[in-house]
Amino acid sequence: GKTIELTAREFALLDYLMRNAGRVVSRVDIAEQVWDTGFDTGTNVIDVYVNYLRNKIDKEAPIKLIHTVVGMGYVLKEK
Repeated sequence: GKTIELTAREFALLDYLMRNAGRVVSRVDIAEQVWDTGFDTGTNVIDVYVNYLRNKIDKEAPIKLIHTVVGMGYVLKEK
C-alpha cells in the first residue's frame, strides 16, 4: 500500500527480478536484459542499482525481498 518512486532503470531491474521471482539471476543476465549490453566485469553498476532498490523496497520492510546469492547473483523471494 506504499507508493515507491523509481527511476526508469530501477523499474526495469525490479520488473526483471519480478518476472524471474524465485530464480537466481546472474549479473550477466541482468546486464543483458536490463542494460542491453555485454557485462563489464570491471563495473559494479548492477550492484549499485540493486542497492538502490533495496533502500527503496526492503529498508524498512519486515520481510526482505531482494537477496544476494554469493557467487551467483540475485533472487527476489520472501525468504
